[in-house]
Amino acid sequence: MKGKWMVWPLALGMALALTACGNGGDDLKKDLVGSWSGQVDVMDQVVEGMRTSAPEIADELEMENFYIPLEIEFRDDDTFSMTVNQEKMDQSMDELIQKTVDATLAYMEQMLKDQGVTDMTVDEALAQSGMDRDSLTTMMKESLGTLSTTVAEEIQTEGQYRVDKDNIYTTDSVDQKPGDSGATPYTLDGNNLTMDFNDVELGEVTFTREG
Repeated sequence: MKGKWMVWPLALGMALALTACGNGGDDLKKDLVGSWSGQVDVMDQVVEGMRTSAPEIADELEMENFYIPLEIEFRDDDTFSMTVNQEKMDQSMDELIQKTVDATLAYMEQMLKDQGVTDMTVDEALAQSGMDRDSLTTMMKESLGTLSTTVAEEIQTEGQYRVDKDNIYTTDSVDQKPGDSGATPYTLDGNNLTMDFNDVELGEVTFTREG
């Protein structure tokens, strides 16, 4: 099974969405400075990607959400960084791997029934292929396991920012100041920061102030 079909476009889109440009104000910046954490659910994109290489498994996948946990820090020196919480990302990936194994076993069981095979269990069918449940899980981990780190690397962004009352403008370099075009719309309500990533089909993501 191909493992790199799932979140790369989303990761790249998130990074691109934060490489915009613009003007800001010190008063607004004071409200923004600090560390923020949030998560974006890309389960629909995961299933859509899975259908390209394993549609039968996608149909059996019983998992409601797949979250990418994000952390953003806006600093007083006009720089910012966006990273993935690797520990939480690994937990999400571990759950996806287990759910994918479960979906594979469910598909195999249904396939045996559809073929009228009544004298063979899923474990026996796996054994005929020289596998068992543990080795199937290992195979899934090898196929999907590196995706967690790859997504984190693709999303990691650092640059300069400015803010006005409607938009956050950023660059992808700490040596480059934002210009005057492009923006990520946002709203700030106390300790909740909502950023609009609809231009990369991620919708609105709400971050909570840390500390």
